[in-house]
Amino acid sequence: MAKRVEPLRAIRKLLISFNDLVKRRSEGGNAPQQAPVALKISGYNLVLMDNDGQVTWTREWRSGATFEFGPRYSLWIFCEYTNHSRQKVEISEYEIELTGEDGMVVDRFGTAFEDSVVVVPGESRVFSGQWRM
Repeated sequence: MAKRVEPLRAIRKLLISFNDLVKRRSEGGNAPQQAPVALKISGYNLVLMDNDGQVTWTREWRSGATFEFGPRYSLWIFCEYTNHSRQKVEISEYEIELTGEDGMVVDRFGTAFEDSVVVVPGESRVFSGQWRM
């Protein structure tokens, strides 16, 4: 019976020390709490690029107000491009740039296509993306 009690005591000690560790971490320990970071977005840009990475088209949109995004926030953006030229346009990647109150780019995200997307004259395409804080 004594042989069985010792492993149980050892397991109990491990559980107690584990609980103490979890409790200390949940209380924050000695580390100071950081204030949540917020990002202010007031507009966005769509940038279309060709196979060589050269910008073929860009446009800026203002949101009409400044929106504040905190941790775990997300934003879906949908931008429509219409080819008003007389030639087809090949797009191999695009970026959506988020701009702050001062018009400066605060973050960017985008997609590259395996095969170029061809937009013929008069045709429209919607480019979208989700940004997460």
